[in-house]
Amino acid sequence: MYLPPKASWDTWAERTGRRARRLRRLRKDIETSYDTALQELTCDTLTVQLLRVADVDSLLDRLPSVQFRPDERLPYWAELWPSAIAHAQYLWRSVEVQGLQVLELGCGIGLAGIVASRKGAAVTFTDYEADALAFTRYNVLQNACTRVVIRHLDWFTPTLTETYQLIIASDVLYERTNFQPLLQLYHRNLAPGGHFILAEPNRPVATDFFRLLRDHGFRYQRTSAQVEVNGERHAISMYHGDRTER
Repeated sequence: MYLPPKASWDTWAERTGRRARRLRRLRKDIETSYDTALQELTCDTLTVQLLRVADVDSLLDRLPSVQFRPDERLPYWAELWPSAIAHAQYLWRSVEVQGLQVLELGCGIGLAGIVASRKGAAVTFTDYEADALAFTRYNVLQNACTRVVIRHLDWFTPTLTETYQLIIASDVLYERTNFQPLLQLYHRNLAPGGHFILAEPNRPVATDFFRLLRDHGFRYQRTSAQVEVNGERHAISMYHGDRTER
């Protein structure tokens, strides 16, 4: 049996120790504001461990009422939505992402992007909420992801100048105000020949967005998925598309 030289073991042990110390620091920082729990998800041969808010309902209960003005964002990022789980499964089973530059919009706690990273993509995780990015930073490290960027992104004043071969998002069409900013991100940040994937839980409001996509030169195919969360089955639509040729 081959054994690597002692220097290799020492290097590995040093890297592992640094990773463990950083995970402890990140979790300690997060837990100054949130009670947390680790959740394990399995898809075929892939296992992902996610740090998440332990009780989202109690988080909502303790938010001050001022948070609920129409122009404020509720902490949707804190929930692991069925659409994100369906998206992760779809990426793992059906999409070749090896070597691709991938952008995740509204990453929440990072599940879909982590799966893309584990399949060999270089992933940029984005969210508006700093706390979401803190959880994503932990989860990316926990799952040994490499070639990742984690950054703040406001769709209404976007600062991204890079283009990506794949743009992914899960359950982001719950408000019409998101439609135009998302459309503009596709126009500006989708690389020539690139694709987008949207996981959508069949909200009636989302229908108009897909009509808008077609009107602006995009095409897509829709497939149906079923996921079970806490004993309840959810129907999710996966929209996988690109620009039409001109």
